[in-house]
Amino acid sequence: MGLIARALEEAGIRTTLTSWNAGIIRGIKPPRATITALQRGMTLGHPHDEAQQKRVLMETLKLLELDAPVDLVRLNEK
Repeated sequence: MGLIARALEEAGIRTTLTSWNAGIIRGIKPPRATITALQRGMTLGHPHDEAQQKRVLMETLKLLELDAPVDLVRLNEK
């Protein structure tokens, strides 16, 4: 996804991602991304935790307001 994000950015389309795997994301270097400490399969939050999912999504979407590249943003979600 990070490689696709970079290609879209080159075409003038802003992108952002969220991931639980900081190692992979650091290597791909997407234009904008948030990282959580959540487990694989729960990137946006725990099942049925709508408040947590919304927090992660909103923080990730806020990055679209910033010009790329943006340093990885670590969210305090576990």
